[in-house]
Amino acid sequence: MPYLPTVDAWFEEIVLYILAAVVLLICLGCIYAFFRAIILFVFSNGKADKIQAAWSSIRYMILWMFFTILFLFAAPTLLKFMNVRGADQYTAKNVFTYMWKILTKITGLWNIMVESQEANKMNGQLYYDI
Repeated sequence: MPYLPTVDAWFEEIVLYILAAVVLLICLGCIYAFFRAIILFVFSNGKADKIQAAWSSIRYMILWMFFTILFLFAAPTLLKFMNVRGADQYTAKNVFTYMWKILTKITGLWNIMVESQEANKMNGQLYYDI
């Protein structure tokens, strides 16, 4: 008989996907802020307003990274306080695991690997009958 997850497992998975999506969006914003700061520094031509905007971008990036780390370690405690089912499962490791699942679904790398493994099972045989 196939394994069917319980309602608690589905709820935990939904919460983990939400936490992972929030962390992923914050990380993407930090990457954007970093590259924005680099571009502003490179093309500032010594203008103080562009240099100030670049430093501001770096400041916001560091601030959001701090909030992300705080969020990762405060989320399990906050969810335990709110009596959410399975609050022990919402660790930083699990959030990063689900973040990786989101990224592989977005990029489709997993499908490429599976298709290449299926193609290699043929061991030199033609896939289509000609």
